[in-house]
Amino acid sequence: MRDDIFDTYLRSIMNKSDRKKEGTEENTETASSGSDLPDGVENETEGGTISFEKGSVIATDERLKPAAQEEIIRPVIRGKRKRIRKANYSAYGGIVLATLVICCSIIISLFVIVVGRDFLGIDTDENRFTLYIESNWTISDIADYLYENGIIQYPKLFTQYAKLQVGDGAVYPGDIEVKRSMSYPELIEALSEARDVLPTVTVTFTEGLTIDDCARILEENEVCSADEFIFAFNTNIYGFDFESHVSSSGMKYYKYEGYLFPDTYEFYVGDSVYNIVRKIKERTDEIMNADFIRECQDAGRTVEEVITMASILQLESGVGEEMKNIASVFYNRLEHPDIYPRLQTDATNKYIEVIKKGSMVELQEMIDAYDTYVCQGLPAGPICNPGKEAIDAALHPNETNYYFFCSSAETGEFYYAETYAEHQENIKAAGLEV
Repeated sequence: MRDDIFDTYLRSIMNKSDRKKEGTEENTETASSGSDLPDGVENETEGGTISFEKGSVIATDERLKPAAQEEIIRPVIRGKRKRIRKANYSAYGGIVLATLVICCSIIISLFVIVVGRDFLGIDTDENRFTLYIESNWTISDIADYLYENGIIQYPKLFTQYAKLQVGDGAVYPGDIEVKRSMSYPELIEALSEARDVLPTVTVTFTEGLTIDDCARILEENEVCSADEFIFAFNTNIYGFDFESHVSSSGMKYYKYEGYLFPDTYEFYVGDSVYNIVRKIKERTDEIMNADFIRECQDAGRTVEEVITMASILQLESGVGEEMKNIASVFYNRLEHPDIYPRLQTDATNKYIEVIKKGSMVELQEMIDAYDTYVCQGLPAGPICNPGKEAIDAALHPNETNYYFFCSSAETGEFYYAETYAEHQENIKAAGLEV
């Protein structure tokens, strides 16, 4: 019986070998049916023992074990562990500290340089200022006065230094000539000297004057040269807010025509032209202040447009209520350029004569830019220096439907019309019909 069992096992092995030769791999364990084999039967073979149990064949010899019983060993692949680097906070702290030290050093250096420049008077501005020192002023009052006039930048530092040098009692009142390039010691020395009061002159600029007119008045009163004043007034910039709203059009005859506010001024005889222009522009800045600029913007107009309109109104009438009516005529035309492209005001003809008189060559393009019978809309710029009422009328015109106006040369009465036919009748009534 044992031989029969052994033969059966050998035949199973031989069948496996045949199947391998045919290219079919046997990866599963071949087992005999336990119905033909009794439990616990063993058979000895060369090199080992074969044991039979119910439902399985077990080969104790390693060479006789079926392939299905071989243990398959697979490699275990584990993820590579990442190395966690710890931040070197001490190094970062050192970098931050060094950066702070460098920044602080730069700030301190800049501060020392700026303060040093002011103390030593290192400035390229050599323009002279004539200032008046009141008799009851302290060093602190004088320091604030010098600061307000742009002579010094640090009034508290100047006050402390001056008190160490001369105290409050050794400063003389009166007129003093200063420059931005003067150092603190030079300013204190000038304040400590007895001075003669310089002669002054009172000058009044009336509404409607041009810059040429004002320059001639200054020269007649021995304040300064007319040519020097015209050049300085149109080129020097003092940093006032209104200056940034002035047009720099190449068609303008004078850049700052219209921005010399008519008023009464007191000037030193023979004063520097820089000082004179500065005093006039300070007054202009008081009128054309931030509130005025904001009103222009709220009205949808530029500062230049308002001042240009005001200069026309000033020459057309000069009377408050009439200027507001005339302003409505011009603004109505500006709002309907397809019907009324030109303002056609004779007031601009007067300024054209100023241009022709002051130019050595014929500037036809510039003349056309001011001629409201040629150009469309407003002229290239203001045609005179308007007063406060004219500026107010240009900013707050009356609301009308007028497109025409005229006035009687004899009575000064104004006539307004909505249509050209009405305007023709008004011309007859005003005695203007030729």
